[in-house]
Amino acid sequence: MRLSAMRFVYQTVASISLCLSMGLTGSANAQQSEPSAARLPVWNDNSLIKIQKNGGDSTRSGNVRLEFYGHDAFKITSPAGLTILTDPWRNEPTGQYPRWFLNEFPALRVDIVVSTHAHFDHDAVERPEGLMVLERLVGEFKLGDTEIVGLADKHQCQSTPDDKADRTSAGEETCPPNNAIGLDNAIQIIATGGLRIAVWGDNRGVPGPSLDHSLQDVDVLILPVDTVLTRPEVDAIVRKYDPKAIIPAHYFLEGLTTAASGLESADSWVNDQEKNHHADVRRLNRADLTLNPLDLKGCHHRVYYFGNHFEKD
Repeated sequence: MRLSAMRFVYQTVASISLCLSMGLTGSANAQQSEPSAARLPVWNDNSLIKIQKNGGDSTRSGNVRLEFYGHDAFKITSPAGLTILTDPWRNEPTGQYPRWFLNEFPALRVDIVVSTHAHFDHDAVERPEGLMVLERLVGEFKLGDTEIVGLADKHQCQSTPDDKADRTSAGEETCPPNNAIGLDNAIQIIATGGLRIAVWGDNRGVPGPSLDHSLQDVDVLILPVDTVLTRPEVDAIVRKYDPKAIIPAHYFLEGLTTAASGLESADSWVNDQEKNHHADVRRLNRADLTLNPLDLKGCHHRVYYFGNHFEKD
């Protein structure tokens, strides 16, 4: 074999060896990077299948966990482990409103995402990894040891003699009965562990009278106490529906909410409940709370206040 031919064979073999070596190295590196993804728990409807199979009773007493994710977002975990997230928030995407939140909503995994109405600070239903989305649910939903009832009503609006003040920038009416869909609201009542937890959303202060029976004597009322409702409206709601416990929501949070949002701290309302209404105020030092019907036995308007504590991921 001539020298030039031998040199060609050697170069070809060397190139093949180098390619094989690079391929093996690349494969090894890929295998080393894959386990981190593979270690993540599988996320699909296996949890729903299990809960569906086992069934359950929403009136049976058990521990119910609530985790506060800021604003009106609460993750509720039933005794059987079903997770429901209420009203995840986002910043308004068109730029029509200033930035309300310093961060994006965490991409947490939950079984069910529920929203009360179609405003940006309540409807980021695509952000969490939810197996189901119940957007503005009206009617009844049941799975395992949990029942959710949605009550159709209306968002708070500012009614004035000047009808122009009752319209959005797009010229849509804000007050019922001819309000735009964005000014609809569906109060959500989540029943599990022997507790009925009502999420008010941004509902008006005086719902339609047909809702009174469902709202009467709820165990826990998650209620906006800042700029959505007036102080007299909040007090009237508490007197009328007589919840065992109240959780303030939809207020300014240090580390989450911007001043441009116009939201206010709930401190003033909470202090007033303690000082003037002699309520049993529980100022929590963390972002989660576990409740059981026995905890609320004999309670009358107890306040659970998360303050500036909220879950960040």
